[in-house]
Amino acid sequence: MTNVNTQEPSHTGGCHCGKVRFEIKGQIDNPVMCHCELCRKLHGHVSSYCRFDTHALQLTDDTGLRWYRMSDKTDRGFCKLCGTGIFWRPVRSSGMAVMPGTLDDTGTLMVTGQIFCADKGNYYPLDPAIKQFSQSDR
Repeated sequence: MTNVNTQEPSHTGGCHCGKVRFEIKGQIDNPVMCHCELCRKLHGHVSSYCRFDTHALQLTDDTGLRWYRMSDKTDRGFCKLCGTGIFWRPVRSSGMAVMPGTLDDTGTLMVTGQIFCADKGNYYPLDPAIKQFSQSDR
């Protein structure tokens, strides 16, 4: 008799202080690094994002969660207490993204691309081993 595990993958994570905790039930995409000026301003350097279906997100503690409407197109989710950036979401979309550094276990995640490479800061080199796009790959 073979024991087949049909359980969906689950990814847990949260902010530095623990006032935002979440679980994502289901698949998440491998991270993509973003070199755009906006990401560098918001995070102090390059940022990474893993896309997933919004309906897969369950907030287990949202005490510190706040959303910042960046434009009529995107929101950023962060902890109001410790400042950790956690989520990015396009407005009126069924998808969103989590910053992989906030996951408790990154398991087998591997960066699959770099976007907005044409906008990168001049203070660091691009990683030639990771596929590069001058703008967004999506």
